Amino acid sequence: MVGDEGWMMKLMCRSHNHDLAKSLVGHPYDVRLTKDEKIIIVDMTKSMVKPRNIFLTLKEHNVNSYTTIKQIYNARNAYHSSIRGGNTKMQQLMKFLERD
Repeated sequence: MVGDEGWMMKLMCRSHNHDLAKSLVGHPYDVRLTKDEKIIIVDMTKSMVKPRNIFLTLKEHNVNSYTTIKQIYNARNAYHSSIRGGNTKMQQLMKFLERD
């Protein structure tokens, strides 16, 4: 932006006052789970596979993957939440107890 006197002024957001990244390596956008990884996580979760074993399987499929164990736990929680709908864990348990 050019000021009244002809000098350049650089505007920056107060909370994001840094230059743009040169590459996305290590950036959260770059380390998101792929669609295939999410499918593998859901399938293995349905088969009651432990998160650590899911992590090892993903690393075997893609050695260069930046997937973390936290992402696997988050994906599993998202899957479980989608199954429950709007119910909490306790509400879902009560629903099963009433049904069975």
